[in-house]
Amino acid sequence: MCRRGVGHWTLWFSTLASLCVLAVWRVDPAGPIETDVLALLPERHDSRVLERAEARGHEAFSRQLLAMVTGRDNSRTREATLAARQALLAPGLTESAGRGQVGKALALYRQHGFALLSPAQVARFQRNGARTLAMDVAVSLASPAGMVNLGMDPGGYVARFVSHLPRPYPDFLPDGPLLATTRGDQRVFLLRMRLPSDGFGADGASLAARAVHQASHIVASVCGACRFRATGAALFAHAAQQQAHRETLVLSITSTSLIMVLIAWAYRSLAPHLLGFLQLGASVVVAAAAVIAVFGSIHILTLVFGTTLLGIAIDYAFLYFSEYWFGESAPQEVLRKVRSGLGMGLATGVLAFAFLALTGFPAMSQMAVFSIAGLVEAALVVALIFPVTLRRVPRVRAHPLVRWPARFMAAARRPSRWRWLLPLLALVLAAPGWWQLEAQDSVRELSHIASELAHTDQVIRTTLGRFPSSGFFLIQGDDMAQALAREEALFQHISERLPQASPLGFSQFLPSPAQQQASLAAWKEILGSVQALKQAFVASGLPAALATHIASAWRAAEKAPLNAETLLQAVPALKHFVIPGNGGVALMATVFGRQGIANDILTKAASGVQGVRYVQPLERIDRTFARIRVRATWLVVLGYLLISAVLIWRYGWREALRMLWPPLLALAVTLGALGWLGVPLNVFSVVALILILGLGRDYAVFLREVGARQRAPALAVLLSALTTVIGFGLLTFSRIPALHAFGLVTGIGILASWLVTPLSLPTIAEDGQPTEESYS
Repeated sequence: MCRRGVGHWTLWFSTLASLCVLAVWRVDPAGPIETDVLALLPERHDSRVLERAEARGHEAFSRQLLAMVTGRDNSRTREATLAARQALLAPGLTESAGRGQVGKALALYRQHGFALLSPAQVARFQRNGARTLAMDVAVSLASPAGMVNLGMDPGGYVARFVSHLPRPYPDFLPDGPLLATTRGDQRVFLLRMRLPSDGFGADGASLAARAVHQASHIVASVCGACRFRATGAALFAHAAQQQAHRETLVLSITSTSLIMVLIAWAYRSLAPHLLGFLQLGASVVVAAAAVIAVFGSIHILTLVFGTTLLGIAIDYAFLYFSEYWFGESAPQEVLRKVRSGLGMGLATGVLAFAFLALTGFPAMSQMAVFSIAGLVEAALVVALIFPVTLRRVPRVRAHPLVRWPARFMAAARRPSRWRWLLPLLALVLAAPGWWQLEAQDSVRELSHIASELAHTDQVIRTTLGRFPSSGFFLIQGDDMAQALAREEALFQHISERLPQASPLGFSQFLPSPAQQQASLAAWKEILGSVQALKQAFVASGLPAALATHIASAWRAAEKAPLNAETLLQAVPALKHFVIPGNGGVALMATVFGRQGIANDILTKAASGVQGVRYVQPLERIDRTFARIRVRATWLVVLGYLLISAVLIWRYGWREALRMLWPPLLALAVTLGALGWLGVPLNVFSVVALILILGLGRDYAVFLREVGARQRAPALAVLLSALTTVIGFGLLTFSRIPALHAFGLVTGIGILASWLVTPLSLPTIAEDGQPTEESYS
């Protein structure tokens, strides 16, 4: 190899190695590959409190894992459940319930028992005074439960308060370390587990999937007739990650294979395969390294999208290969011949992808960096490596595939009424589709959810009889007392509108100071006159000494309300409900129902209480997607204007206008096709329109710069279009709806762009001479 060749290889390898080293230095300690879909979303919070609340809810949701074992034989089913519990605990999962904290909470409630009367009990005390207490004590003593703590809990009020504390699943009763119930002839055991890390992350999702698989295997071995089921965000995330990995592998292999078949068919040589593989591999490596260097990690969806870069990066190689094998230039002149076309194609391509970063969507920003870095690397390989490698005169004869593209271009450029009638007919056919277009911004519709997991989740939720609302309440106040009072008012509104619903919030564990003061005042009123209390007890058949004992307990008892700091110190698990804020207090609350609860009812309930709002995270994400879609639509317009400016600067007004209207025709045909196919517009499909403008423009640029009447650039344009359709079109087969829409829009748009490319060129007279200035 000559000195020039060594220098080119050294320069290329140095840039590649430097970027990889930078990526290694910048890589996130949590890992180079990100799988959490929420990490792709832009910041969308209007307050730090709301941001913290959503993060708290996300953490709880992502780390929870529910496992259920069912069987007819109670002992065998219980044995299998205990074995499953050990299998789930072994890899690092923990049980959600903090059993050690229950005793501390009970001790606190007993200590402050006189402050825990409910509003209804306070009202009874106020109406009937000491007679109410005497009657309640008599009923408690006669109750089968009996054994009331007459000192700290006369009348069983503390026991009643504790019995009304929220339980995660009321139909399930404790059975040792398990929760159990009966459904028909089936005994059902429930395990509530918590992951040590985010369930949407690769580590957390993989850990959950392995643990569930092992527990399922153990249950089957212990009790063959038992059924093990599990659900949780981590399992859905793992299934999505596995699907993305499979698709990445399949799409990469398929795209590469098809591109290699095209290369073999066109050039009949081994060299294009080796150089094409080098270019594609280097492009993907550099693209991934650039994303990691900028963001610290690369999202799995970016990798899946990046496989489609294989169909774009090879465009530059085709331009070079076609001129080298079938053009009129000597090997040492090939780069000079294609340099302008390569430069203009790279400029418009980079410009098109750069607009992805302006959507305000982190996913698009990653894809923009990935694509720009990959395209620059592809062009660099062509400029540095191809000229010092392809130095001999090729000996491959032109064949029909080589000749056909130039003949197609020549035929499409002849003066004919069909040159205008066919585009007009395409517009007429596409027009009805425009009116059928609909926007779809729901994140649910853009995500792939495994049907088997969705069915299992539905079965478990139905068995539990608890369906959580899709959102949460955020209750804000100037202090804890105000926040608790507002939450109590909210729950009162909910109970009036939804009697069967089960609210869950901090005020159920800690009554507001106002409510506790009302309770203490009621006790003080009753126990203020010991003589009246004795008379009420004697009238109820109770000894007077019992009244004296209760009065003594009242005088010795703690009469200060239970405060949040004390309760949270004893029961740290309750901190989940309290959101720290600046200059105030915020509480999170939710509601469960026997079936799904309509969000509009909960929104109305929240609107009736000051300082309360009902937050729907998925709806907020949907609104974010809608904003990005609208912004991306305007970026399509802006991108077209900027690319137009570049073309005007390069070619002048007349030729620029000729080159500009075919992309609009391709855009119109693409939108019409989507309408006819019933494919809704979303942020991904709209962003694909940006790519269509930039990539579809390359074809006219290549022909304009290299020579429209020559067979080499015509062949390069055809192969470029085919590989782009292959690269993006393969995404149409993705089971991830977002990528499916992206691939479908881009595939249709690029195919339409190639078909209308001749309209960007001047017509040719029947005698073969151009009627306008030649591009050759």
